[in-house]
Amino acid sequence: MLTEALLALAAAGGTAVVQAAGTEAWGSVSEGVARMFRRRSGDGAEDGAQRELDRTALVLASDDAERSSRQASLWGQRFAALLSDADDQVRQQAETELRQLISLVPGVADRHQVLNVHGNTYDKSPQQYGNHNHQQIHYGSDT
Repeated sequence: MLTEALLALAAAGGTAVVQAAGTEAWGSVSEGVARMFRRRSGDGAEDGAQRELDRTALVLASDDAERSSRQASLWGQRFAALLSDADDQVRQQAETELRQLISLVPGVADRHQVLNVHGNTYDKSPQQYGNHNHQQIHYGSDT
């Protein structure tokens, strides 16, 4: 089972693939995605991923918002499956690669804030408040 942070990372990866289609970033993103799947899935996976990427580019050329959303969701699911099938070391490498791919597409990382926080301890219980645009976390009293 993937953590929320990994699910958010996978969703951001799906968005990055869709946003990169038809831009200067497409070549780097599509090559990187194909390499990720080849390394994780073995021989022939890169060709299959490349075919899916080519199909995604064709679908997105129609400039249909519903299709774009569906493609982003499909790629997010593919990335989630890739991350969930990996052991810890391979997953960390895949996370790093996916973050690098996301960084190639302007604006995606800003819209999909993917935090990676591990091993923090606090002497007060945190309280978290927020909505989609703003988040506040308080530790202890405000006095």
